[in-house]
Amino acid sequence: LISPSEILLHVSRDPVIRQETVLKDRLPLTLRESEVLLWIARGKSNRDAGEILNMSPRTVNKHLEQIYAKLGVENRTAAAAIAMRIIGFADI
Repeated sequence: LISPSEILLHVSRDPVIRQETVLKDRLPLTLRESEVLLWIARGKSNRDAGEILNMSPRTVNKHLEQIYAKLGVENRTAAAAIAMRIIGFADI
């Protein structure tokens, strides 16, 4: 038997998993980079994204450096804009 909290956790994560997969499939990013980009596009700080993804803010920053290079952008705003165009503003 699955508890209500486990169901809620699964349902709340499910759209994020699909969005990460879409980003990974449409951009030259790893799944982990796609996860970082998604949370940055949602307005999370490096610290918040790190807590969500169970990594240090420094690791998030390293992933962001790779994301910027792969997407040909210079900052998180430009990277987030690309993610929002792919996923859709309402779905972020």
